[in-house]
Amino acid sequence: MAGVKDIFYYNTLFYVRTKRFQIMLPLAVLISFINTFLVDFHVVTKPASAFLFTEANLGYSEILFILIASMFAGDLVSRDFSKEGLFILTQPFNREKIFAVKFLSSILAVVLVVLAYLAGSFASTFILYHSIIPTWWEIVGISIVGIISLVSFVSLFSASVKSPTVSITISIFVLLIGFPLVQSIMGDLNKEPFFLVTYALQSITDLAQRVYPPHVVRVLSPTGDSVTYNPTVPESIAIFLAYMLLGIVLCLVIYRKRQLTDV
Repeated sequence: MAGVKDIFYYNTLFYVRTKRFQIMLPLAVLISFINTFLVDFHVVTKPASAFLFTEANLGYSEILFILIASMFAGDLVSRDFSKEGLFILTQPFNREKIFAVKFLSSILAVVLVVLAYLAGSFASTFILYHSIIPTWWEIVGISIVGIISLVSFVSLFSASVKSPTVSITISIFVLLIGFPLVQSIMGDLNKEPFFLVTYALQSITDLAQRVYPPHVVRVLSPTGDSVTYNPTVPESIAIFLAYMLLGIVLCLVIYRKRQLTDV
């Protein structure tokens, strides 16, 4: 157990000392105050309610969460198959424990950045409206579950690709370009993209609305009816848990196989 704790401690220390953490943490806080600056400098009109302002603040969450997960989990496994990670793989611990400890340390790092972003968003709302929306705790909860699912999914690319840079690049491309493209195509077909983690992330901003939007919104027009889908909170959690389970299980399988054949 002492050895496992040491791996967790030094891996967490590694993340905290990296430039990515030292840049992403203040950047997340800065992003959370962007709308406050825009209102204070009269660039945009102050929204009529704390709900609208919070929703606008959280509008950056999807892109930010994807970048955070990709930056911190894109090399979660691939680092172990470089000279840097050979020491860990030669330790007398089973690979499941090593992966679990490294996974938890990356989760700790990303959750700290996410909490900093959310704290800044709610603080900026309080500054302008002297109150925060009552669903703040639900937003925090689903954001944490969402970022863990993203880390689990990104870990798959890290386990499958040898180069940390390539795995980070693939993660960003798939989540920022590939999934939104599929979601757009599904929208054109009036189909619910229930299998996309990016679709589930919409619930974060939906929770910031005064009334949670209906699951299905039908718009009638002369050119043809269109349907827009909003994920329910239980549906979003189910999607997050599915990605979490799939990512962790497959990553463990690949991790064990790679350590037997590549090292």
